[in-house]
Amino acid sequence: MVTAATIIPDSLSLIRFEHGMPVLGKTLVLPTSVEGPPTTAWIAPTSNWAIVTAGSHAGSHAGDPVIEDDIVSVVSIEHAVPRLVQTIHAGLGASQVSVSPDQKWVLIGNRKSGTVSVFAVANRQLHPVQTLNTGADSNPASVLFLPDGQHAVVVLRGFHQLALLHRVGDSFTIEEKRLDLGRSPNTMDITKAGLLAIGDQDPARPAVHLVRLENGILNLLGTIPVAPGPEPLRFSPDGRYLAVGAVNNSNKDAARHGSLTLYRVDGSDLTPVAHENVGRWPQGIIFSPDGRTLLVQNTTDKTMTVLKWDGIRLHPTDTLAMTSGPAAAATSW
Repeated sequence: MVTAATIIPDSLSLIRFEHGMPVLGKTLVLPTSVEGPPTTAWIAPTSNWAIVTAGSHAGSHAGDPVIEDDIVSVVSIEHAVPRLVQTIHAGLGASQVSVSPDQKWVLIGNRKSGTVSVFAVANRQLHPVQTLNTGADSNPASVLFLPDGQHAVVVLRGFHQLALLHRVGDSFTIEEKRLDLGRSPNTMDITKAGLLAIGDQDPARPAVHLVRLENGILNLLGTIPVAPGPEPLRFSPDGRYLAVGAVNNSNKDAARHGSLTLYRVDGSDLTPVAHENVGRWPQGIIFSPDGRTLLVQNTTDKTMTVLKWDGIRLHPTDTLAMTSGPAAAATSW
């Protein structure tokens, strides 16, 4: 990946929903990154603080290679105004950030360094505790706590595997047994009931894998073929639906566009129920709290597509203009 011709400062933008429609709020300039899955942000259920990672930054001149980075920003949100309160470092290629249900632990996968950073949380400040080594070429692109707060799952994209982490006291261990998973697993999301969905960006066989921890073992429930480039992926708040975007090479070919397919979750299977085209290079997906409105980030177009879900079809209703290419999203619900 190379530096763009026009360098626009990275930023964090807040969005709220009014009568089911998104409203852009305040923006804070801070480091972010387009590299890695679109899950490099987290926001508390109370919406009063957030964490954002930046695994790379722009070079000095247009066309220069982007430079790997390790920045983690902690943001306080008061009266809908974001404020940077801490900058700390993880590992190179800092990617998805996950916070335990009790908000006492933070895990960050570091794609380039092949590690997972462990932080303890005290008064909404992060304190380094441990660095877990997953392997030099493991590319731990995604990491998520499970609902029990004692376990977490890491996507090792480089090894085509899932690894299980287990917390014992104030430290984490990596279980030796791994789950082999496709050819290029990347983005991961989870329901409140603990069902995991992992997008597999294998060009020949793009898919979504459904996984659950059962009796202490990661179990593959099913693999469902999807459209090419399933980097955007998000469960609805109630866990009944899974929205899967398709990049469809639109990040490289200006003539192409992305798309979004909404699937109903049927146990170990996914049933497609609606489909709609979106912009170029779709990334983060946001559901409204009631699950009836979806936002899809279009990084190349510097927009967000607004879709309304009526239970039968997805209806494009608006396009939100952004100052720069949106590339990651998180919600408090």
